[in-house]
Amino acid sequence: MADKRKKASEYNYHSSTDNAAHDNYSANVLQENDKVCSNLFRAISHELRNPLASIVGSSITLQENWELLSELEKIASVTKIYEDSDWLIRIVENLLAVTRMREDVYIRTTEELVEEVISDSLQKLERRYPNCMVHVQIPENYIFLPMDALLIEQVIINLLENALNRSFTTAPVDMLVEEDTEQVSFTIRDQGNPIPEDILNNPFDGAAASTTTDALAGWGIMLVTCKAILDAHQGTLTARNYSHGAEFIFTLPKAKEEKT
Repeated sequence: MADKRKKASEYNYHSSTDNAAHDNYSANVLQENDKVCSNLFRAISHELRNPLASIVGSSITLQENWELLSELEKIASVTKIYEDSDWLIRIVENLLAVTRMREDVYIRTTEELVEEVISDSLQKLERRYPNCMVHVQIPENYIFLPMDALLIEQVIINLLENALNRSFTTAPVDMLVEEDTEQVSFTIRDQGNPIPEDILNNPFDGAAASTTTDALAGWGIMLVTCKAILDAHQGTLTARNYSHGAEFIFTLPKAKEEKT
């Protein structure tokens, strides 16, 4: 009987400890989510205003000057409306991703083949950028990582799109995947303009990103979303310049082996 009481006491102790750890983790996650939302609001104020103003302006131009515009001018206006509308759709996709994480304290992960996740991301990117060039270097062995595949695809697409737009160059974008014993790193590297120093200090804040002309090219909402997704996966995201351009590196941890 004494042994049973001892075991019950130990169980109650571990149970209360686990519950406390669970509550602390949940509180930390919710606090980080609030910070993400704050950063998103800073970015949204700028990034939604510009495309909406452009769409309204192009629409008014077509409506009031239809007979005066040449066919090329009409096509240019309609093309601009399409591009800005497509950009708004991508902003909404990122907002939905963050909303989904805010509703679910814990990210539901499954073991995913890294090569397949990258392949699916590139296929989606190609539909938006038919002529884009992305060189991928990945280890030959199969790499499985615990992740929410759709969210990580969002990260890859965001960073690739950022590299294609922000760099202002037609040079190929490189994606390098490297593996070590504890994690896998993904480096997305462009060959264009370096990241401005004022943004490099805190590229995922949302406030600095929204004060630059690069906002519509991928700063702001896209990068804040990437940071939030990777934080939820217990990964990391960093930005830096190198000799020929800029690069973003994100990491994802490997599954921890259960001790027997």
